[in-house]
Amino acid sequence: MAQGDPRCGGGAHPGRRAIRHHGRGRLGGSVMSEGAASQVDPALIEKLRSWLAAKIPGASDLRIVDTVEPSQGFSSRTILFRAQWQEQGKSREWPLVARIQRDTVCPMLADVFHQYRVMKALGEHIDAAVPKVVFAEQDANVLGDPFFIMEQVNGRVPGDFPSYHQEGWVAELTDEGRETLWWNGIRAMEKAHRASWRHFPFIGEPSVTAPDSEPPDARFYLHDFVGRWLDWAAQGQSYPELEEALKFLLDNPPPIKQSGLVWNDARLGNTMYSDDLTVSALFDFEVASLGPPELDMAHWLYLDEVFSTQFGIPRISGIPDRQTTIKGFEDIYGWSMPYFAYYEAAVALKIVILTIRDYSNGKTMNAPEALPGFLMDRLRQYLGEYREYLAGGSPA
Repeated sequence: MAQGDPRCGGGAHPGRRAIRHHGRGRLGGSVMSEGAASQVDPALIEKLRSWLAAKIPGASDLRIVDTVEPSQGFSSRTILFRAQWQEQGKSREWPLVARIQRDTVCPMLADVFHQYRVMKALGEHIDAAVPKVVFAEQDANVLGDPFFIMEQVNGRVPGDFPSYHQEGWVAELTDEGRETLWWNGIRAMEKAHRASWRHFPFIGEPSVTAPDSEPPDARFYLHDFVGRWLDWAAQGQSYPELEEALKFLLDNPPPIKQSGLVWNDARLGNTMYSDDLTVSALFDFEVASLGPPELDMAHWLYLDEVFSTQFGIPRISGIPDRQTTIKGFEDIYGWSMPYFAYYEAAVALKIVILTIRDYSNGKTMNAPEALPGFLMDRLRQYLGEYREYLAGGSPA
């Protein structure tokens, strides 16, 4: 069975080309290549089958078939499968995905239920394109670790390695198709940003989402995620330029127009598309935080440059450039963003910090030598642009 992207359980119907190779990239100053998918331990599947049978009312003779475990991710194992059973004399089938907590070296990746709670809240409060989560189990005795179950989603995902700027189904589209792909992804992201920050009380201290609280600005994100990751990654060492950049951003945030969920991994390669180029799913909410939506906009734009310019790959025609995309953000979200370089600097800082310490859990790490220098150059560029904005006194 052709399988879709393992992170959101994407599946391919017969005859469709495979949605995405199982190569996986993370930007910790490294390119990561994962091995092929493997078969799952039958004993674990039997435990899962027994547990699932008790969760589906009226189900009898439940079986789990077509089980595949793609190479392990950062914070969880992923098992794709189909549940089949009899119910009132009729055959039923449900394509599902199990996400099982795994040991991780990074404490910010140590809670599989963070992603579960984010996806559940989005599904309950807004019409966001996220896979539906259906079950959760915190008792580690069931499978050996806590886990949750979500539905599979069909579609195709732009490839990271090789980059969608270079080859693959995105490269095979027309210029018009690629532009449609780009803006459809951004519009799907904007829908996710409509959820109030108060829908995510499990992110940060309770006071953050209290009834009398103010909307979290970029400083919350910089403390909650960027600063915490820097503390963990630095291991007591000093990184003066990064520390100074973080302090400058904390001291000089722009006014905010809106606040809510920060996806924190927004990019084309985390977006699944249907054949008509509409978005069928957004995924990878492992490290979601709170703050202004411009953080995700900047991440979306910046990661596209990393997967093209940084790797020495010419940007493919049809995908809008930086200035066109920022203007598009303003049109789609409904406000002017003359301060946008601030959020680009925040994202560039985050990505640089990811390069400091290996959080790959044993993945194959092949670090492109140019990456840290490229990221530092961009961090300095965006900080400089934002300083120019502040010096000019332009209204935000």
